[in-house]
Amino acid sequence: MLKYLLVPILAFSLLACQSDQGEPVTEQAPAEDPMQEQFQQQQPAAEIDVSDDELKKFLDASSVVQQIQMESQQEMVAIVEDEGLAVETFNQIAQARQTGQPDDDINVSSDELEKFDKASETISVLEQDMESKLMSAIEDEGMEPERFMAINMALQQDPSLQQRIQEMMGQPQMQ
Repeated sequence: MLKYLLVPILAFSLLACQSDQGEPVTEQAPAEDPMQEQFQQQQPAAEIDVSDDELKKFLDASSVVQQIQMESQQEMVAIVEDEGLAVETFNQIAQARQTGQPDDDINVSSDELEKFDKASETISVLEQDMESKLMSAIEDEGMEPERFMAINMALQQDPSLQQRIQEMMGQPQMQ
């Protein structure tokens, strides 16, 4: 379950992960993950105590996580392109498969479907490696991944925690 929650909800996430079922790989901010939405709807507003030291560790871990995600995103795009498939075509197929649309109804060739499947397999392996790197990076910054997740959830829902983060980062408060 941590795999489905960690990547999509990181506060500084830039990566739309490609799942075993073929979620889109993008060069933009990720779309909302349905599992994330469901999890957030089930969870009450997170009120947790976070020390300044812990918040600093969270920021440090977030920075490393963001770098890992950006590198992985670039690798995913390269995998798709190395298969001879445009990222847009990959995303079109991925979205169609996510919605259960039959391959025959997708306006792509059988060759493109084969390339999609090959790229998806390679990306799946990359995702497993990325998840391991993310967990290690968080732990290397002195945090447990579960605590990182809890702070991240609280950060998304708690304006005072958002303000503390922004002050630590030296940024003016956003409205």
